[in-house]
Amino acid sequence: MSLTLEELVETAIENQRIILELELKKGVPLNYLDEDGQYTLRYPDGHTEITSITEAQQVG
Repeated sequence: MSLTLEELVETAIENQRIILELELKKGVPLNYLDEDGQYTLRYPDGHTEITSITEAQQVG
């Protein structure tokens, strides 16, 4: 049984937190925009780095 693109996207969104936590446990840092528009990196050891979008764009 194949899922449509819409069903795949819906399933991924529903499971996003689980998937991200599993990646964090594997040692992959999470990077995302928080609700304040800040670029955030969260590392497996609990360390978090926060910067603004403009700072992140200047570095990259």
